Amino acid sequence: MLFPEFIIDILLPLAVAAAVGLTLGLERELSRKPAGLRTQFLVTVGTAIFVLAGRSIPGMESGRIAANVVTGLGFLGAGVILQHRGTVRGLTTAALIWVNGALGLAAAMKEYVLVGMGVGLTLAALRVLALIEKRLGEKWCILEYQITTLENEDVVQAVYEALSKCRFQEGPIAYQRLEGKFLMHISFCDTPTRHREFMDQLRKMSDVTDVRVL
Repeated sequence: MLFPEFIIDILLPLAVAAAVGLTLGLERELSRKPAGLRTQFLVTVGTAIFVLAGRSIPGMESGRIAANVVTGLGFLGAGVILQHRGTVRGLTTAALIWVNGALGLAAAMKEYVLVGMGVGLTLAALRVLALIEKRLGEKWCILEYQITTLENEDVVQAVYEALSKCRFQEGPIAYQRLEGKFLMHISFCDTPTRHREFMDQLRKMSDVTDVRVL
């Protein structure tokens, strides 16, 4: 391969992929998010290297390489997703890894206009849409409660009022009688503010002996 061809076919796509990874990785670092500068850089450059190296394999099609890369990115993205008390975290970072791989693929295919537009839209989604989400309000989350109480209609009424306001309820209410007390298990989806109000309401009731979030 002649030197000018090397620059056009290998060096330039890698440089574009590296610039994309650094740009989006820097955004993650500034936002104090996991999978930051190094991860995003390696994802984009690695994807580009797979595509560029695949050209030298006889009979290897670009579509097949892209399909395998997407599968690998899916496993990598799954590794950064966490679930804690009904709230899923890391979805945006996982999605960014997937988008970064797509941009690395486009860079290796010399689709530089597509890369530029993709980076612009990704940055807009990470910055502008994040502000819009904050203004729209709190995100809903699922919490599971264990309530220990004496027999009291007010407690049951408070539970049903909370369920009537929630987005959805996960499963029926489970009751269990233990030494003259009721043990209730409920799980529903609502905003953090509504969950706090529900907890405060229960804790003010004298017949409620214990409230736990599982």
